[in-house]
Amino acid sequence: MSDLSPMNYPASQQIAAVDLGSNSFHLIIARWDGEQIHIVDRIKEPVRLGWGLNEYGVLDQQAIERAMSCLGRFGERLRGISTGNVRVAGTKTLRSVHRVDDFLQQAQAQLGHPVEIISGEEEARIIYLGVAHDLAPKDGNRLVIDIGGGSTEVIIGEGMEPVVKESLSMGCVAITKRFFSKGKVTAGRLKKARTACMQELVPVLDTLFDKGWSEAIGASGTIRSVAEICRFKGWSDGTIKPKYIHQLLDEYCEAGVVDYPMEGLSDNRRPVFLGGLIILSILFDGLGIDSMNAAQWALREGLLYDLKGRLEHNNFRDLSVMNLAERFHVNFEYANRVDRIVQSLLEQAGGWGLDYRNTSQLLHWASLLFQVGLDITHSDYHKHGAYIVENVDLPGFSRSEQSELALLVLAHRKRITKNFPIDKEPLLKILLLLRLAIILQRGRRGQQMPEVYLEVDHDELRLGLPTEWLDKNPQTFADLQREIRYGHQTGYQIKVVSPTSIR
Repeated sequence: MSDLSPMNYPASQQIAAVDLGSNSFHLIIARWDGEQIHIVDRIKEPVRLGWGLNEYGVLDQQAIERAMSCLGRFGERLRGISTGNVRVAGTKTLRSVHRVDDFLQQAQAQLGHPVEIISGEEEARIIYLGVAHDLAPKDGNRLVIDIGGGSTEVIIGEGMEPVVKESLSMGCVAITKRFFSKGKVTAGRLKKARTACMQELVPVLDTLFDKGWSEAIGASGTIRSVAEICRFKGWSDGTIKPKYIHQLLDEYCEAGVVDYPMEGLSDNRRPVFLGGLIILSILFDGLGIDSMNAAQWALREGLLYDLKGRLEHNNFRDLSVMNLAERFHVNFEYANRVDRIVQSLLEQAGGWGLDYRNTSQLLHWASLLFQVGLDITHSDYHKHGAYIVENVDLPGFSRSEQSELALLVLAHRKRITKNFPIDKEPLLKILLLLRLAIILQRGRRGQQMPEVYLEVDHDELRLGLPTEWLDKNPQTFADLQREIRYGHQTGYQIKVVSPTSIR
């Protein structure tokens, strides 16, 4: 769950991003000055989180300890940067961890900031954002490849916009661990590893070829290492070509070991470099790439620019929600009425101590999306809507944010089911406000609403509505009476009172 507790947003010019990768953890801190972002500090530690993940999705204790030790040091460096100015993102390994909440709680305690897990598609979008800010714009499509520890992202974009985003389940840690765990390199093992990588790539080839590209850019430690080796060996100025990759693979075959001290390769990269090199060879062969240059910016820099957009209220998530609402033909007149009244209720619910900024955003998105299931069926449409919101690609959203939205859609009507985490008090309070707003605006097209008053105190909500208005709207009164009964089931008392008793 994301952090919905109260937060302060002082005017700070420092922003930071933390990339919890499968191979390394990265911290980047920048000074935000107008439209410019100036990097002031970078820290990288080879945590090797992916090495500690078993086939059942369980991290071994050594990997957890390495991670927490690193995050404790990161947390010290992040002191003084306000919550809201730091974005922490976990990628493939954390996406694969079974019951990841315990790890996230420990990580947040060490860092002092919330930790989110992003989807493969979101990772691809942010990588492209980082690369696009690093390189001068060119006409035509650009192919961007990032070989991470647990996954490989392949993106085609034009200008600042990604057009195709693919996340493939192959990474330098995963391939090295799967095929070379004993440290030996043979032609047979290389062939098996290449076959497995090609099997991952084949399903997306048609999509990638249909879009096409005019240049190929690499954006990961593996690719930057290959470019550096090419320079060190005098093969090129850093441009990567297929023959150079195959020459490096031949060197591994001759050496016969994974831990091969190749000239120009750092000691930290060496244990996982072979896996990344195999993936790169398959991408070159499968996609017919004849040359590639390395970008210096990728995921963590993309996180900074995405965070900057959020803080400037240029929020990519708003566009994602609007696109989804349009796709499923949401009644915007009704949605906007619900949004207006729920924002009013939130303003009056100060006694609950919710973080107004984050809660207001979440309620706005929920107001636009609670109807999406109606495009499928009227019967139990909230269940269909929750499934859509939970599983559709929503660029800009973390996995936890998308889950929260889905929960609000699921529980916006009828009984609050056992699938809703009523022990998560901030989210439950948000749901209660949303449910009241939906009831009050149901069937109100063109009708004048009276001023609605709200007073909250711990587990009590006092809703102020004129008696004469309730008498003229018996269906709304009946819905509110039913909501009172539903509220009791979650431990909250909802009372409908005269406005004068609140004012």
